[in-house]
Amino acid sequence: MNVPVLTSRIDSVTVYRQGALVCRSAILLAAQPVPPQVKLLGLPLSLDDGSVRVRVEGEGGELPVALDLRIALDLAVPDPALPPPDDAELKQARREVRSLADRRAHLEAQRARIERLQVYERPANKRGQPPLQSPTSARLSLIEFQQQQLATLDVQLQQLRGEQRQAEERREHLEARRKAASKARQAKPHELRKAALISLRAHEVPLTPVRVILEYMVPGARWAPAYAVSLTRDMARATVAVRAVVAQDTGEDWTGVRLTLATADAQRWVELPEMQALRIGRRQPPVQRRGWRAPPAGAGELYADYDRFLAGGGPRQRKPTPEPAPSDEWTDYEVSGEIDGAAADMPGTVTQSGTVSPKQSEVLLSLRQQLEQARNQPPAPGGPQMDRLGAARPTAPPMRSAPPPAPPPPPSAAAPQMMTFAGERKSSGFGGALAGAVGSLFGGPEGGGGGAPRGGLAHPEQEPEHEAAPEQLAYGDLRMPGPEASRRGALTLSHRRERYLEMLWVREVTREIDVVSLIDGAVTRAQQAGGRGLPPRHRFAESWFGFDYVYAAETPIDIPSDGDYHSIPLLKQQTPIQLGYVVVPRESTDVYRFVKLKNPLDAPLLPGPADIYVGGDYLLSADLKVAPPRGEVQIGLGVEQAIKVSRNTHYREEAAGLMGGSLSLRHDIEVEVANRSARPVDVEVQERLPSLREREDEIQLDVGAVEPAWAPFEPEHYELKGGYRWRVQVPAGQQKKLSATYVVRISGKKELVGGNRRE
Repeated sequence: MNVPVLTSRIDSVTVYRQGALVCRSAILLAAQPVPPQVKLLGLPLSLDDGSVRVRVEGEGGELPVALDLRIALDLAVPDPALPPPDDAELKQARREVRSLADRRAHLEAQRARIERLQVYERPANKRGQPPLQSPTSARLSLIEFQQQQLATLDVQLQQLRGEQRQAEERREHLEARRKAASKARQAKPHELRKAALISLRAHEVPLTPVRVILEYMVPGARWAPAYAVSLTRDMARATVAVRAVVAQDTGEDWTGVRLTLATADAQRWVELPEMQALRIGRRQPPVQRRGWRAPPAGAGELYADYDRFLAGGGPRQRKPTPEPAPSDEWTDYEVSGEIDGAAADMPGTVTQSGTVSPKQSEVLLSLRQQLEQARNQPPAPGGPQMDRLGAARPTAPPMRSAPPPAPPPPPSAAAPQMMTFAGERKSSGFGGALAGAVGSLFGGPEGGGGGAPRGGLAHPEQEPEHEAAPEQLAYGDLRMPGPEASRRGALTLSHRRERYLEMLWVREVTREIDVVSLIDGAVTRAQQAGGRGLPPRHRFAESWFGFDYVYAAETPIDIPSDGDYHSIPLLKQQTPIQLGYVVVPRESTDVYRFVKLKNPLDAPLLPGPADIYVGGDYLLSADLKVAPPRGEVQIGLGVEQAIKVSRNTHYREEAAGLMGGSLSLRHDIEVEVANRSARPVDVEVQERLPSLREREDEIQLDVGAVEPAWAPFEPEHYELKGGYRWRVQVPAGQQKKLSATYVVRISGKKELVGGNRRE
């Protein structure tokens, strides 16, 4: 069947702490019949198959209903908006650089060989003989040839160096352009992508366009908050711009999408609270919940009509399991008394001698008779006997038959706990024979299903206490075999590779494809988004006191799929501000300027860097601490040069007491604040007095005259004793003086550690 392909685009993206929820939409045209099945192509390989959801939206009339959704693998559809899969221009530039480098190396080697040419010296003549004739013309010709060749090679090398430099610059430019661009590329002809197969049902033709919306999770998206605070020149209002740095490497660009950033986890396991009943009596162990329950009876009857009518016009006879030849296992035992007493008392114990006694032979014959009676009994009224996954269990074959092993049993409360024999494998002695007989009698693995290990006996008094394994609760991975399969009617767990091959929608593919490695590689690449690290001073988004918030962008956002962090704007809000100044003249006479503003959002301002602007001019960068919704934020703006502060102290030591037995250490503090700006300012001047430890009875501290009055000061973020502060308003172009006096009284025979003068 030719399934129509719908063109889809990404509408919105929600980025969580890790991972993102992508929302795609496709349009079904109005006044046209709705196809029973449609296909959406071009989905990334890294998407989570279990997270895919589909819905249908529209206006007017009865909307089509999405009946089924399946994820398949298909060849990627070329997108003309994307660049080609291979950058041919960059490859050509790299080849040109290598070619020029090879030519340069060849010319340099030639020049080195020519430089090695030299004129040999005239050989020494024999003593008493006239000197030999020198070939002057040949030597001059050789030197001239050498100079000409070197000059020619130097010109070629100089020209080649210029070409090589230009080629390297062009290659570096192309590499930088490719690095800055998105990693999303045109798909290769053999490249695979995931696709969504959606089954639709419509009772009428829609009169308006219908939107098919597909949502899925992708890994590897991260984000961190950032801010920009713009202050007006008069310091009356501020504009708080919330920004973020986002990285994603999903293989598809997010172009013109509605972006939402969340501090929550995309998926998190949370145990819901449950009110337990209060009971009086002995404490009982908690009842464990299980995701499995016993299958309904009669699952084998689901295929009765198929066997009766769809297999050739008559009742379909299934091929019976061939019965093996009668086994001599009952008659091959040697009847002797070479059996331990313990083995005689415990018939289920495997012995090493391989012999049975007459008493044990009687036990075997009795078990064989019970087995034959159990086989001849009709099925229970509740239906045929079921195996572990709900299939009708066939008649147990003889003990020596080897039926296919059943899958692991689900954690059922009705499954009894088994008591195994001393040996798991069958031996040739009485224990092996008894194990096989009992296994067939109770329906164990040797004789057809039951849930006990091979050679096991049911223990009726104990209950299993184990939870369901994760693979047993993976309902989406269970498959129902076809009617021709031997285990039809029973759910079987499919392997990962089988599921991906099931998804394969590629036609005319004859070679083997390692689908698991292909998808694992795509997921690994996506999870490495932002692997180069956050920009300086940025922090990943986190919950605030256990509460999660979302930040929605006001305008469409573009984020390329390159794995790097990109700064994007989210929203802007205006808020009034309050300008203030603070100085600690005891430590420094610099006056620091700060602003207090209210958080204009209904969500907290998360920790992150903030760029501060005044009247459009950049001032500085600061780190914002977390601020609650509608809470107050304080931002420091640096030193204010228009306000000057000076601090002077005076110290005087006097004798006190009736007989002059004590000392009075008087300290006078004078602070002068001068406002050189054109507007009045509110200045907070912080001071600190000496503090006394507990049980310092011999030392007294008296605070004298303070003008104007001050108030005790306790910082919020650190502990400080003896702190005081003035809050004064200084008019423009004026000065204000502050003074305080305190006296320390000690015994005249003692001295303060560090000196009596504290200022």
